Amino acid sequence: MVKSVGDMGGQVRMENQSRRIVRTKSHLKTAFIELIEEKGYSHVTVTDIVKRALYNRTTFYHYYIDKQHITEELQNEMVEAIKKTSMDKYQEGDQIQVSSMGPHSFELIYFIEQNKNYFNLLLKADTIPNMHHDLPNAIYQILDEQFEFVSDMPTMNTPAHKRYMAHGTSGLIVEWIKNGYDLTPEMLSKELINILQTMAKGFVVKKSDRKKENEW
Repeated sequence: MVKSVGDMGGQVRMENQSRRIVRTKSHLKTAFIELIEEKGYSHVTVTDIVKRALYNRTTFYHYYIDKQHITEELQNEMVEAIKKTSMDKYQEGDQIQVSSMGPHSFELIYFIEQNKNYFNLLLKADTIPNMHHDLPNAIYQILDEQFEFVSDMPTMNTPAHKRYMAHGTSGLIVEWIKNGYDLTPEMLSKELINILQTMAKGFVVKKSDRKKENEW
């Protein structure tokens, strides 16, 4: 069915509106992050955010209920981005040998450096509530849901060991941030690969539960 000119015009307007919404919300979140860095989370107000972003309060309340709402959306987006970035280069069923991994095997490191304004907030005492749990929890979910390790260690694939790995990886990343990103992402990735090599020979990217059910 061929779309009419009116239909196409309506679609263009919707796409433009969608881009405008994304752009406006991005400006508000960027302003929010900058203000947390400067003043601390508890001291940032909605008025501060809209003044920094050059919007008015009506615009803010069109998208968000309050400061807590924009906080939750920002955190959820970053957690999902951590997961997506970590898995972008892998496909279900991939079998990866640790010895074949290279500096771009940990895309998460590059993502963190590219978004350092956000991740620098991990160093603040007055920061986004529970932010310190987001990174290790996201890494744990990736390890638990996506990876099956090939190892001589019988406990390697247990939840306890994967949580240990998640917190260890997160700890190294936070230390890297504290040190002002003194290592390049390539160098830090190589360190993580060397550590992983002491525990596992490789890993398999798990199939999703839905695909497993279809196979049955």
